[in-house]
Amino acid sequence: MGGGLGSHEVADEEEDDESGDSENEFYKQVEQLRAAKLAAKAETYSRNSAVPSLPDTVEGKRHISSQMEKNRGLTRSRNKAKKNPRKNYKLKHQKAVKNRKGQVQSIRKPTAPYGGESTGINAAISRSVRFKG
Repeated sequence: MGGGLGSHEVADEEEDDESGDSENEFYKQVEQLRAAKLAAKAETYSRNSAVPSLPDTVEGKRHISSQMEKNRGLTRSRNKAKKNPRKNYKLKHQKAVKNRKGQVQSIRKPTAPYGGESTGINAAISRSVRFKG
C-alpha cells in the first residue's frame, strides 16, 4: 500500500489509454458521418439550387394550364350538395320535414274498424288542440 502504482494498476492504465483512443476514433468517425449527412441535407433543401431554365423562344402559341383556363381566381370551395339550387331546396325541405316530425305527431290512416287505442291511454299527456275563441 505504498504511494506508487502497482504493476497491475499500470497495465490497467495502458489498456484504458488504448481503449480511449479507439473510442475517440469511433466518436470522431460518428461525428464526421453526422456532419456529412447534415451537409447533404442542407444541400438538398437549400434555395440556391439551380433552376432549369426554360427555352427563350417557343414556336407557335404557348399552352396554358387548366388553372388559367378556368380563371376562377381566389374562390372559396363550396359544398357539392349545394351547388345545384333545386337539390339545395330539396335537402332543406327534407330537413324541415324531419324537424317537424319531432314536434307534430303523424296522422295514421285507419286500416280496420275502430279497435280501441292500440298504444293505450296515458292520462298524463294531453294532445288536444284548443280552439281560438
